[in-house]
Amino acid sequence: MRGKRYCEIILSKKITHYVIYNTLGLNNCPANLWDKLTVAQVKQETDFSFVHLNGPRFWVVDGFNHSNRINPVMKTIQGLSMREAGELNIRWADLLKSSFPYYQHAVTRHTNWFYDSGKPVYELIDTHGEVFVMQSYSTQKSLQTEQSLTKLGTTLKLPKGWIFKTGILKKAESIQTVNNLAIIVQDNLENTYQKASHDLLEHEEDKA
Repeated sequence: MRGKRYCEIILSKKITHYVIYNTLGLNNCPANLWDKLTVAQVKQETDFSFVHLNGPRFWVVDGFNHSNRINPVMKTIQGLSMREAGELNIRWADLLKSSFPYYQHAVTRHTNWFYDSGKPVYELIDTHGEVFVMQSYSTQKSLQTEQSLTKLGTTLKLPKGWIFKTGILKKAESIQTVNNLAIIVQDNLENTYQKASHDLLEHEEDKA
């Protein structure tokens, strides 16, 4: 799964509720379809007033499983096969902040991401010590590769007190949603991270 390309389309009819569709498990977001998509076309086909084209993106997790809470029904948008992967609800009080990088979003879904031993992981740690582990990177704002991710510590515009770090796992790890919610942040390059229960690299540092 690591390194595989995918795309998302985020749809909404009201500004506090969003439905997320992605291509996971269906296709690798073929460029000949994705590159032709426009917001106007998707709005017309789906009858949603808000459309965000989120991709292409590339996974940095090694596997996953999920429950049947994700809608199994396939939806075709402008020829691209997708499934509903989650829902995002934003409080009115948070609307102005929600578009900023490093803002926490709660996404309704049930997933379990797997990270294999011997593979790199990329983490953000906020001022409260909460750890967010990268699940995918974007090429929309910068033509990143997984090899370039190790240099993010010098290129990201981190909030004061935040830390970026990367390392190689000595043992397999996983990150699960809690109560069917994933707490997500994006950095200023639109790479996506999910909140973890612990620092996946702390064990490696203790042994260094």
